[in-house]
Amino acid sequence: MLGSLPFAKNGFNELGENMPGHLSLINIADHSGYQSAFFYGGDSRFDNMDLFMKKNNINHIYDEKTFPSTYTKMPSRDGFCWGYGDDELFRRYLDLLPQGDHKPLLNVMFTVSTHSPFLLNNEAKYEKLFEDRMNQLNFSNEQKEAHRQYKDQYATILFFDEAIKTFFTNYEKRNDFKNTIFIITGDHRMPEIPMLSKIDRYHVPLIIYSPLLKRTAAFSSISSHFDITPSLLAFLHQSYHLDKPTLVTWMGSGLDTTRAFCNNHQYPLMQTKNEVVDFIQGTSHLNGNTTFSLNDAMDEEDENDKIKYQQLLHSFEQFKTRNQKLIGGAKLVPDSIYKKYSGL
Repeated sequence: MLGSLPFAKNGFNELGENMPGHLSLINIADHSGYQSAFFYGGDSRFDNMDLFMKKNNINHIYDEKTFPSTYTKMPSRDGFCWGYGDDELFRRYLDLLPQGDHKPLLNVMFTVSTHSPFLLNNEAKYEKLFEDRMNQLNFSNEQKEAHRQYKDQYATILFFDEAIKTFFTNYEKRNDFKNTIFIITGDHRMPEIPMLSKIDRYHVPLIIYSPLLKRTAAFSSISSHFDITPSLLAFLHQSYHLDKPTLVTWMGSGLDTTRAFCNNHQYPLMQTKNEVVDFIQGTSHLNGNTTFSLNDAMDEEDENDKIKYQQLLHSFEQFKTRNQKLIGGAKLVPDSIYKKYSGL
C-alpha cells in the first residue's frame, strides 16, 4: 500500500537489510516536508515493519513498547498477546497528534483486534452486540446458528466499528480534520470465516473519506493496494504541486474510479509469504493451472478458455522474470532518483 512494491521471494520486507533502495509514499512525502509516523499496537519488528519504515525515513514509530501504563492491552492466550486493541491504538494516536499549526502529516495506523485469536476486553458486550445485530437483520434460527460458529470474529468486527466511530467523533474536534484524507482498508480477508472462492481471500474494503469530498460514490471497477500510492501522489502533485519523481517502479497504475464493473489492471497476488500462484488480468483470474472469470459481485466461476489461460500465463511469467531479477539483487531505481527522495 505504501510502496506499490514487488514481492521478491517471500515478500519485500523479508529482504530485511537487503531491501534495495526504493521509493514510497513515505520518503516522497518526507522530501516535500511531511512529518510521518507509524502507529501499531504490537511489536513493529513483526514482518520487519520497523525496518521498512526506517528505510523510508519515517520520523516516528509508536508501537507496543511506547504505550504508557495508562493503556490496557488485549487479553492473551497461551501467553501470547498481539498488544493493544484498536480502541487504545486510536486513543494513543489522538494523544500524540500535534496541536495548533504543524507540518503536513502522513500517519499510518495498523490495527490488530480483527486478527486471530480474536480476543477482546469486555467480550460479553460485543457478543451481545453480535446477537443484537443478527436480530436486526432478521436472521432465522438456522442462520443464527451458522453465524455463531464465528461469533468471535464477528464480535471483533463490531468492536472495530465502535472504535473507529469513536475515533472519528474525537478527530472531528480537531482544526485539521477538515484538511485530512482518511484511507481505510484491510490487509486480507478473515480466512477463519469460510471463503466462497479463490479470489475471496483478497477481497477487502477500501474506503476513502474526507470532509474535502463534495459527494459520495462507489466504484465497481477493480483496484488493489498497489494503486493507492500512485493515486495519492498524482493527486498531491496535481493539486498541491508535490514534487514527485519522473521515474517510478509502482506495481499499480492508480485507483480506477469507473462506476461500471471492469478491470484495467493486471496484478500478481501473494496469499502467504511462501509463493505467488495468483494473477489477475482483466476479469480473469489465474490460480495455479486454473482460470476463473470474475463478475461484478466479485464471485467467480471456471473459465474454460485455453487462449485466455495462455495469455494470463504469459503475462504472469513476465512478472516472475522481472521479480527474479529483484531477488538476484537488481536495483529498482537509479541512484540519482533514490538519493534525491531518500535524503541520502
